[in-house]
Amino acid sequence: MTAEVFSDILWNRYAREAAAASEAEHAAFTGYLHGIFSEEQLHAPATRRDAARILHIFLLQLLKLPDEDWGEYAKLKDIYDCRICANAIAQVCVRSLMLPKSRQEFGALLPFTDTEAAQIPERLMQYLV
Repeated sequence: MTAEVFSDILWNRYAREAAAASEAEHAAFTGYLHGIFSEEQLHAPATRRDAARILHIFLLQLLKLPDEDWGEYAKLKDIYDCRICANAIAQVCVRSLMLPKSRQEFGALLPFTDTEAAQIPERLMQYLV
């Protein structure tokens, strides 16, 4: 699963569900992604931390959701391995959109799988209801 494919999955689900989804929103979302990921990164296999960052951008930019307290997820050993990714990882865990691989570790550098990518839009819709 690449970062670009995952962002397209999120956008397509959002566009189907949100009557107000616009091309301007899509352009802003993809523009933001292109601002933080290189073309090479967008087309390479994504890690779980890449997916968390994309999902966090989606939550902030499109859904306008504020960040929540990290709670127990502040204790994940690998959350601080990437300062830029730490808040994104915590935010997707707090909302149960992505789950840690264990009680101690998110699994930030593990590959982001097609199975995980398919589950996230459903979890997102459940979270928003």
